[in-house]
Amino acid sequence: MPHLELAMLLVFIAALVRGYTGFGFAAIAISGLSLIWPAQVSVPVILIIDLLGSVGMLASAWQFADRALLKNLSIGAIIGLPIGLTILIQVPDSILKFAIGSAILAMTLWILFARNISLSIAPWHTRIVGGVSGAFSAAASVGGLPIVCFLLMTAHVAQVQRATMVIFLSATDLISVGLIATSGVISSALLQPTLLLLIPTLVGVQCGQWFFHRKPPQSFRPIALPVLMLLSSISIYYSGLQILS
Repeated sequence: MPHLELAMLLVFIAALVRGYTGFGFAAIAISGLSLIWPAQVSVPVILIIDLLGSVGMLASAWQFADRALLKNLSIGAIIGLPIGLTILIQVPDSILKFAIGSAILAMTLWILFARNISLSIAPWHTRIVGGVSGAFSAAASVGGLPIVCFLLMTAHVAQVQRATMVIFLSATDLISVGLIATSGVISSALLQPTLLLLIPTLVGVQCGQWFFHRKPPQSFRPIALPVLMLLSSISIYYSGLQILS
């Protein structure tokens, strides 16, 4: 795989953010890797290492996660995941990269400006968000951003937000990997980059968790949002040039 050293650095930064905030890994990693690898390669690789990298976070997250919220999110995700898989297989690479970058930038801006919105959680609201997240997970490995947008408009404290996202995103990653594997997108050629990127992922997640337990944040916005905005803007620019050419 080309530019493997750069890919390892990008993945480490993304894993550091994930370990600290509970989200952002896939969006940051995909935004960066889309500059050097095809989406049909970067998406399944990131899904697999995101799943493996989050295993160590599950035990501590389970005790703080909102069970009712998880149930309704999961119901919606079951519907959204097959739709996202179809998009991943059928949509051309440059268009998919442009759509991924645009979606990440739009949702990042939403998170940035949605400061004073208070949303009462209804089951059907939550299931719709879960469906959108499931589709984004399978198509682009960025299912966390719809959940982040949703949770930041609720009254949940940061610790509950983080724990709920860790559990839900791990479950959707597992299902997405299974669906992609049965569709033939995952091949033995992805084994080497997956194993190599897993090392900085595990190190980054552990470092992020270490920082989280010693200095829990009041808000996740100042940490992940600048990185997401920068990488998604670069991805939109270069994929846009490919489409126009």
